[in-house]
Amino acid sequence: SSGINAEYGVTHFSVMFRMATQRRNPLTGEWIIVSPHRISRPWGGEKSSSTGQGFTKVSSYLSPGATRSNGVANPHYPSTFVFPNDFSALVPLQEPSAGTSGELASNACSGTDPSEEDELFQSEAAGGECHVMCFTPHSNLSLPLMKQEDIQIVIREWMRQSDQLKYNTYVQIFENKGAMVGCSNSHPHCQIWSSSFLPYLISLEDSHQREYFAKHDSPLLVKYLEKELMCKTRVIEESKHWVALVPYWAKWPFELLLLPTRHVTKLRDLTEEEIVDLSSTMKKYLTRYDNLYECSFPYSMGWHEAPNNTTNTSHWQLHAHYYPPL
Repeated sequence: SSGINAEYGVTHFSVMFRMATQRRNPLTGEWIIVSPHRISRPWGGEKSSSTGQGFTKVSSYLSPGATRSNGVANPHYPSTFVFPNDFSALVPLQEPSAGTSGELASNACSGTDPSEEDELFQSEAAGGECHVMCFTPHSNLSLPLMKQEDIQIVIREWMRQSDQLKYNTYVQIFENKGAMVGCSNSHPHCQIWSSSFLPYLISLEDSHQREYFAKHDSPLLVKYLEKELMCKTRVIEESKHWVALVPYWAKWPFELLLLPTRHVTKLRDLTEEEIVDLSSTMKKYLTRYDNLYECSFPYSMGWHEAPNNTTNTSHWQLHAHYYPPL
């Protein structure tokens, strides 16, 4: 019950606790330094008090009926609301006009010939679309405080966006919660970026999952979850269809990896039972986050699903990462 393997004993555990180790992230190939003995260092960091979240209305340009900075008024939406980002990082690719063929090479240093390739100054067009998705009309109602049925509406909208934007190479759904992670608006929302290219991290995950599948004839994260459920020392929440755990290679103390218990590659392929179960599981572990320091817990999270530019995605497993900045 202590979580310490009997064959090692307390002495071995105490020695290991004082040792730094490196752990490999099989999704990216990165090696992470783990130093458990540092947990005993003195802590004099920032303390935060409860924000008193609830149905109290807070002024926000994402609120129903509010006018955004571009002069467009939001509709009086009753649940979720999705709209094109007013300050989009990506725009759809345009056919190059006459005389613009060398524009992408103009990042080279002054005095170099932009027509010559230079491996030190490489660039290429990056196209796509960026959308904002509000979870709720209530500005002080974050996901853990929402009703389970309302979280299901959010999940179904994620699925709809994943399907609607699948003509792009990749659809990235992510949430930055809290000013600590750089969120510019406190209204509960996420962003949806659909791009003409594979983001770097997704490209790494695709490569390593493909390599593992070719070697073992099994999806990497499916096999990983099987092994984690054998010991359950890092499992935070477990249900019929979902498991939230601290990954073996975690960089942050409260990092989470969310995995489905069956092999599924895309958000849009979730079943109704999995949607309902996901809403319950999310509410539980996000509530744990808030209760940890009795505040609206900040984090960056992102859904990672299989790319859209290939039909061979059997090596992939849908998952989500949560990265608290603590």
